[in-house]
Amino acid sequence: MTEQTAAPFPQKDRFPLFCDVRGKKALVVGGGAVSARRCRTLCRFSLDILVAAPRLDPDILELERHGLLKTVCRPFEPRDLEGAFLAVAATDSRQVNRQVGLLARQAGCFVSVADRAEECTFFFPALIETETLTIGVAGDGRDHAAVARAAGQIREVIG
Repeated sequence: MTEQTAAPFPQKDRFPLFCDVRGKKALVVGGGAVSARRCRTLCRFSLDILVAAPRLDPDILELERHGLLKTVCRPFEPRDLEGAFLAVAATDSRQVNRQVGLLARQAGCFVSVADRAEECTFFFPALIETETLTIGVAGDGRDHAAVARAAGQIREVIG
């Protein structure tokens, strides 16, 4: 049996993953302000976005008018997850968010559950973008203000 020694560097739980999302499906469940913020972020990338919610924030409808996403005005249905690469559960219902998170994880889909970090398999970073760069800044979930400060400092440096 091999003896294990301590790693020569700290082990972190969150790996920054940049992947090709062209044409991959993203499902956003919920139509409020949090969902609208998530949609604005996702629309900056080449995803096929579907938003499912009984009521939709005007910002989401504006993104749809620009052809950046599609909406269905009804509650979430499990079939909405078919073919999804990632999902966002951002409703005001703990039960619906839990269901979306559980079904997405079972389907092998990355999922962000707005009201429970422990149910997430991915986290939205602070984004810094130029024409040719996309930089994501994320922390361990304990200090969102530090992440925002770091992102601001990076924006100042890259102009």
